[in-house]
This record gives sequence, C-alpha cells and structure tokens, in this order.
Amino acid sequence: MNLDSDKWVVGVDYYEAPTCATCHMSASKDRPVTHDVGDRLSWTLRPPVSKRKDNWKVKKENMMTVCTTCHGKHFAEGHYYQFDATVNLYNDKFAKPATAIIKLVRSENLLENPAAFSNEIEWIYWELWHHEGRRARHGAAMMGPDYTWWHGIYDVAHTFYFKLLPEARKFNNPKVNAYIDNMIKTDPMHQWLAEPTKDLKEKIRSGEMQKIYENMYKSTK
Repeated sequence: MNLDSDKWVVGVDYYEAPTCATCHMSASKDRPVTHDVGDRLSWTLRPPVSKRKDNWKVKKENMMTVCTTCHGKHFAEGHYYQFDATVNLYNDKFAKPATAIIKLVRSENLLENPAAFSNEIEWIYWELWHHEGRRARHGAAMMGPDYTWWHGIYDVAHTFYFKLLPEARKFNNPKVNAYIDNMIKTDPMHQWLAEPTKDLKEKIRSGEMQKIYENMYKSTK
C-alpha cells in the first residue's frame, strides 16, 4: 500500500485494500485531500428517514471520481443505482409509514407512560430505524450484502410487519387503525397483507412488482 508515501494518492501510490480515508478523505488523481468527511456523501443515513444532503449531486460526483480511480465507470454507476434504490426502498416502504404511525400514536396521547422509551412501541420503532435500518442503509453504502439484507432489510421488514403494526393495533385507536388500513389497501408495497399469496406471486412473475419499484426509484432520483 506504499504507506511511506507522504501524498498517498489512490490510483497512483496504491490500488489495493482501500481504507475509510481512501474514499472519504484522501486524495485521488482528480480530488484533493479533504477533512470534511461529508464532502463526498450524497445521503445522510443517520435520521429515521434518510435525506439527500445539500448539493448532493456534486458530492456524489466527488465520490464517483474516487470510485472510478480503481473501478470502471459502469461498476461505480451500478453501485450507486443499487445503493440509492435500497435507501429509497427503506424510506418509502418502512421508515416513512413507521414514523407516521409513531407520530400519530403520540399526537393521540396513546402512550401509557410519558417518559421516553418507557413504552414498548417506542423501543420497537427505535430498533427499526436506529439499528436495523442503519445496518441496511450503511451496508448498502459499503457494498455489504449481508448487512444490507440478512441483518438489515430482513430485520426491518420483520419488525415493521410483526412487531410495530401489531403493537400499534393494540391501542385500538380509530385514526391509527385507519392509517394502517389505508396503507395496506392503497400502497402496492403493502397490499400483500390483504391479497391472496397466489395473486402476489403472479404480480412478481409478470414483472408488475418490478415496475412498481423501478418507478419508485425514478421518481426520487
């Protein structure tokens, strides 16, 4: 890795085994050194719902110039296609409705104890976005498929459908129930809860579900 080089430029002094600094701080043939670790980040993945950063297109291009120092352009573009699509999937399918539900629960004064994290649904929501959701998003950013799916989206989906929704239903509140019912009825991503499995399988085989997710990505690109 030629660590004795003072300038230590990726693509010039070394090509193998990148470190965190390689992508986020170090110089490349086209980019100068930066101490702003967010200078090349197009998303902020810290909040419950991921957000595009200011000037995200410029920041994405900054990172792409580092990616293409060692990888081909199509490889880098493919990574970002999958990364952005995963973040959008997490946001739209799980984070936004989960956040809407917890806000509705609070606005309806349904929590038994006013102290933070003293109610089961608060812990469920926290686990969904802060641990499982972050693993999924960060895994996608770092090209870690196991953390993206098996330790990420799988856990997010399991928590959302089998913990958060049932816990929210326990309040038996008309507004909370109406929100969940409407989500299942009108959002194609959740309609599998209300329709026969054979119909869902046919949608998958026909490519209908793929088009839905592709349109989701295009609308937020």
